[in-house]
Amino acid sequence: MVLQMFFRYIDKLYLFHYNIHMKSEDQFLNSLVDLGLKEQEAKVYLACLKLGQSVVSQISEEANIQRTFAYDILVSLYKQGMVSLVEVNGKKNYSAVSIEQFKNIQLEKYKKFEALIPELKSLEKTTGNRPKVRFFEGIEGIQDALEDTLDQPDGSEILAYATAEGYYASDTRYTNSYIKRRTQKKIFSKCIAPDNQTNREFALQDKEHNRQTLLVPYQMFPFSNEIDIYGNKVAIMSLQEELLAIIIESESVANTQRAIFELAWLGAKHLQ
Repeated sequence: MVLQMFFRYIDKLYLFHYNIHMKSEDQFLNSLVDLGLKEQEAKVYLACLKLGQSVVSQISEEANIQRTFAYDILVSLYKQGMVSLVEVNGKKNYSAVSIEQFKNIQLEKYKKFEALIPELKSLEKTTGNRPKVRFFEGIEGIQDALEDTLDQPDGSEILAYATAEGYYASDTRYTNSYIKRRTQKKIFSKCIAPDNQTNREFALQDKEHNRQTLLVPYQMFPFSNEIDIYGNKVAIMSLQEELLAIIIESESVANTQRAIFELAWLGAKHLQ
């Protein structure tokens, strides 16, 4: 999920560069703030980008920031590698780094964060035995919750009470991408689904999609939500009229739900 969010920021950076003559200044500033700059830093960086090599007085005027304050911001941006500095006739001239260099700075920050992830996760495990609960809402929230089911080792397993109707049918582009990536990671999926036309067509692709689906009578089991059990987590998703998801991270909860699923799986087999 962190990786997905990071590349959303990188996409914004390229949009910022591509639309530089089409966006309002407020939109530029918002994009730069999204990429990690403070608002005043964004104003100064944008001024440098527009002016090219310039002295502090020119930059402060363009950014509409007091000269002394602009100088302090330029020093901060220089330390971050966001602007370069040269002396011309005894005067300090600043210029913004290129968009490509900006991108590389963001990538370097991400690499440093990625190196810390194992240590951060080890700290997270020592915070006690209380289940962790996360709530997601809307299309992006559903996608984030589904992406979490892929955040496990290759060859893992997802146990699911599921239906191919609702969100999956309305957003086939994301659905196909998700299934493709799950299959590439060899994450096997065992599904129990209501027996209707949509889910029958879904089940026909089981072999191709590294999945096994058992269909149960629709009249008896007309569930429309999805429950995914994977690793030490249980995700409960509403994919019909309302789009929301809850992920419960708890070893005991996941193990209990896994046992209940296997019991349901045996019952579903008897109904075949």
